[in-house]
Amino acid sequence: VLQEERENNTESIIDDYKKMGTLFGELNKSLIRIGFTRMYFGERIVEPVIILFFWVMLWFLGLQALGLVAVLCLVIIYVQQ
Repeated sequence: VLQEERENNTESIIDDYKKMGTLFGELNKSLIRIGFTRMYFGERIVEPVIILFFWVMLWFLGLQALGLVAVLCLVIIYVQQ
């Protein structure tokens, strides 16, 4: 019974990633299954796919591009509130 509850709980958490869209949701589910974890910044939760995206951007484009995108993301977050 406990194992079924754990599986149902895990499935509900994994299915919650569908809100990010098909590609990002599936990639995020795969990263979580591999062992990546979420990062918590106060009230905000950063998903593994976003963390991977920022590392790839840093690797390809450098620190200036990463900073620009981070500032744009912060502006979008605060405008939506």
